[in-house]
Amino acid sequence: MSETDPIIIVPYDSRWPEAFILEQKRIKALLGAEVRIEHIGSTSVANLCAKPIIDIMIGIESLDNAKKYIRALEKLDYTYVPEYEAELPERRYFEKKGFHIHMVEFDRDFWKSHIFFRDFLRTHTDLAREYCKLKKRLAIAHTNEREKYTKAKEPFIQKVLKNMYRKGESSK
Repeated sequence: MSETDPIIIVPYDSRWPEAFILEQKRIKALLGAEVRIEHIGSTSVANLCAKPIIDIMIGIESLDNAKKYIRALEKLDYTYVPEYEAELPERRYFEKKGFHIHMVEFDRDFWKSHIFFRDFLRTHTDLAREYCKLKKRLAIAHTNEREKYTKAKEPFIQKVLKNMYRKGESSK
């Protein structure tokens, strides 16, 4: 996916959870029981509009072990994108048509904050609706500027994550 590809936000699709489950089974069969696999991002929240891409987070014990998983995921037609590590060194990123994988250590803030954000939006439908409206506005304002679109969502995301830090759910 290119930085200049248009950002398209679509209504929630009830097939997204099933698509995740099928892909999760394929990944789990290949990587084994020692990894954790979660559906994250807007497609993981019922009734939330989203870019039609399933975000999958794979939790591993240590990124030192990532190389063996990288080779395995390439067998499932995922492309490893190491260039993104300059911005997010705590993540290994992969993509293929319709799916993005974020491989991280499962006991770190990246893992915890993404799970918290997903679960918070699942239980606070008013905020999920607000987030959808924001994403639609930003997709229009930054149609071909993914980085600006992503950065413009940050204040909303940080507002939600403040609840996590208040509850002491992040690692120090």
